[in-house]
Amino acid sequence: MKSLNLVGSALLLGLAVVAGGCRAVAPPDSPSAPWTPPDWAGEEAARDPEAISLRPAADLSAPLTLAECADIALANNPATRRAWAAARAAAAGLGQAASLRYPRLTVSGEGTYQRQKYNLREEAPGLDADVDGFVYGPALELTYLLFDFGGVSGGIEEARQGLLAANYSFNRSIQDLLLEVGTAYYGLNSARSGLSAAEADVEDARTADQAAREKYQVGLVSKLDELQARSSYQDSLYRLETARGELETARAGLARALGFSPGPDFEIADPGEGIPSELSETDVAELIERGLRLRPDIAALRAGLRGREAALRAARSSLYPSLNLGGSANQLWYEYNSGPELYDDSYSYSGYLALKWDIFTGFSDRARARQAEAEREAAREDLAAAELDAAADVWNRYYAYNTAVRKYQFSRAYLETSRESYNLARDSYDNGLKSILDLLQSQSDLSTARSQLISAERDVFVALAELTYSTGTLTREGLAGAE
Repeated sequence: MKSLNLVGSALLLGLAVVAGGCRAVAPPDSPSAPWTPPDWAGEEAARDPEAISLRPAADLSAPLTLAECADIALANNPATRRAWAAARAAAAGLGQAASLRYPRLTVSGEGTYQRQKYNLREEAPGLDADVDGFVYGPALELTYLLFDFGGVSGGIEEARQGLLAANYSFNRSIQDLLLEVGTAYYGLNSARSGLSAAEADVEDARTADQAAREKYQVGLVSKLDELQARSSYQDSLYRLETARGELETARAGLARALGFSPGPDFEIADPGEGIPSELSETDVAELIERGLRLRPDIAALRAGLRGREAALRAARSSLYPSLNLGGSANQLWYEYNSGPELYDDSYSYSGYLALKWDIFTGFSDRARARQAEAEREAAREDLAAAELDAAADVWNRYYAYNTAVRKYQFSRAYLETSRESYNLARDSYDNGLKSILDLLQSQSDLSTARSQLISAERDVFVALAELTYSTGTLTREGLAGAE
C-alpha cells in the first residue's frame, strides 16, 4: 500500500510539472465580451527580440525630393521585402522539385540487443542455446528514378513557373510602392499648397472684414455688411484649421509609404513647375499593347498558367508506371555476452531494377488529373480577365491623364481671372461702387480657384504616375523624372 502511494505521488508530481511547463490558452468566453490575454503573453511580447523599429533609417534634416523618397521607401517599406521573401521561397521550392532528378543516398545505422533462450530437443544435448549480445552496423541505400512519364519534369516546370510568377510579383510590388510614394508625395505637396492658399484666404477675408468695419464705423455701410464680412473671415479660419489637419494627415501618409512612423517631422522639396503635356490620341492603342506586354502582374499570371499546364502533365504521369534503379549495402558486427558465438561480422549488398505501377488507387489519380485540368482552365480565364482589366485600366488612365492636363490649364486661367476680379471688386468696394456681397463673392471665387489649381496640379502628376503604372513601366527613375 505504501509503494502504491509513492507511485501515485510521483504520477501527480509528473503531471504538475507537465502542466506547469504548458501555458494554457483559453478561447473567448462569449461572442460579445473581449478576450483577456494571459499575463505571460505580454511578457513574451516584451522580451521579443524581433520587435520592429518604426524609426526612420534616413536623414530627414533636409527637404526630401521625390527620388529620395523613393529610395527611402525601397529601403524601409516591408511590402517589397515581403515579396522578396516570397520569391526566395519560390526559388527554394524549385530546388526541392529539381532534387528529384538526382539519386537519393541514405545512410542508416542499426543497434540491437538480443537475448534468446531455446527449449532444445533431447536429441541435441550439451548445446548452450542462451544467446546474449549485441548486433550493430551501418547500412547504405541508393535509389534513382529512371523514368516516370513526365512527373518529375512537370513538377520542376511548375516550380520554375512559380518562381517566375513570384519574381514578376516582386517587380509589381516595387511598382505598387513607387505609385504609393508618388501619390503620397504629391498629396503632401498639395496639402502644403492648400495650407498656403488657406492662409491667403484668411488674409483676404481679414482685409474685407477690416474694410467693412471701417466703413460701418463711419456710417457708409450697414451693420449687415460688417456681419457678413466677419462671418466670411471666421469661415476662412475654420478652413485654415481644416487645411492644417489635412497637411498632417498627408504627412502621415507619406511617412507610412516611406516605411516609418509619422512621429518625426520632415519636409519635402518643391516638385517644380513643369507640367507634362497631353498625349496624342493615337498613342492609346500602343499604350495598351505595351501594358499587356510589360505589366509584371500580367506576366505573373502567364507564368501561373504555364505552371498549371506543367502541373497537369505531372498529374497525368501518375496514371503510368515509373522505373527505379536501386541498391543497398550493410555491415553487421556481433558481440556476445554469453552463449555460443554464432556469427562473426557479416555484410550484404544488393541491386535492383523496379517497375512500379499503381493499377487501382480508388480513382484518386484520375481525380487529381481532372482537378489539375480544371485549375489550368481557371488560370487561363484569370489571365483573360486580367488582360481585359489591364486594357481598360490603360484606357481609363490615359484619358484621365489628358483630362487632368486640360483641367490644370483651365484652372490656371480661372485663377488669373479670379484674382483680377477680386482686385477689381476690392477697389470698387473701397470706392463705394460695389457692395460687400460682390466683394465676398469674388473672394470666394478666388479661394475656389486657388484650391482648384492645387488639386489640378496634384491630379496631373498622380495621373501620369498611374498611367505609367498601368502600362507596367513605372520605375524609380521614371517616378523621379516626373518632378
